[in-house]
Amino acid sequence: MGAPETERRRTERVSFEPLRVRVRGTREGILVDLSEGGALVLWQAAMPVGETITLQVEWRDQVLLVSGRVKRCLAHQVQLPSATLARTQYDVALEFFDLSAETAAAIRRILETDSSC
Repeated sequence: MGAPETERRRTERVSFEPLRVRVRGTREGILVDLSEGGALVLWQAAMPVGETITLQVEWRDQVLLVSGRVKRCLAHQVQLPSATLARTQYDVALEFFDLSAETAAAIRRILETDSSC
């Protein structure tokens, strides 16, 4: 068994009210948790490990663009009690890179303002 997720992270991730995010302007996901070093996003489609993306985070009246690399993509089945079919969703772990000072400061503001911890 591998090390717990918290031991592999360089910075602590904070859970908060989920935010809508986009990749390539159209693919929507839900930002589940966030840190200055990365994020966990819930997607409807798989993303290849190692792929680099630009994550578009919509927060309050601003749009934040963050460069990220897919570190892990785990599929899981989701089925409502009344549904006959299950669907697959993907937990995608991203590692941020090349953050400008302005982007890092914006991430800190999100964490300080919207965190539930």
